Amino acid sequence: MASVSIRAVAAKVGAAPASLYRYLDSHEELSGLMVEQISAEYELESPTGSAAHQLLGLATQGLRIMRRHPWTPGLAMGKHATGPSTLAYLERGLPALDGSGLDAGAKLQCLAMLNAMAVAFALNEQEQQQPQDSAALFTQLETGSYPHLSAALAPAATPVNQRAAFEDAIMNYLRGAVIIRN
Repeated sequence: MASVSIRAVAAKVGAAPASLYRYLDSHEELSGLMVEQISAEYELESPTGSAAHQLLGLATQGLRIMRRHPWTPGLAMGKHATGPSTLAYLERGLPALDGSGLDAGAKLQCLAMLNAMAVAFALNEQEQQQPQDSAALFTQLETGSYPHLSAALAPAATPVNQRAAFEDAIMNYLRGAVIIRN
C-alpha cells in the first residue's frame, strides 16, 4: 500500500496527477474506493441458518477476501466513507443479530469486531509468510525465563489449523457477546 499514491495511480493510467483530483479529493478517498471495490466480493445471500452460522460465514468471507488481496488488512481497519457494497455488508449482517438482545450500536460493534478479527488473522498469516530472524527470539528463550512460550514453540508442537483457530475465535467471541448460547 505504500506505493499506492495519487501520483502512482496517475502514472499507471497515463494521466497527470493533478487530473486525478478532478475525480478524487484525497488519498483517503482513493483508499475508501479500494475498500468499496473489494467489499463487492462478499456473497450476501439471504440469511439462513443460525445467527452464529451466518456471522461466521461473513467473517470467513472477509478473511478469504483479505487473502486474495493482501493489501486489504491495512486498509480495512481505517475509517472510510461507506458505499453501496459496504452498506450491503452491514445490511446483511444486522438481521443475523435480530433476537440477540443487543441494541443497534452493539450490533454494529459486533460486525466491526468480526471484521477486526478477520484482519488480525490475515495480518498474522502474512507475518508468518515473511522470513524472520529467529536467533534473537531463541536467545531469549534459552534463558529459561519463558518456559511456557518455549513449550509452545517447541519443534514437537502440533501445527495450528488456521481454519479451525479462526472459527473457534469467532465462535468464542460470539459466545462472549451473548449472541449464541450453548
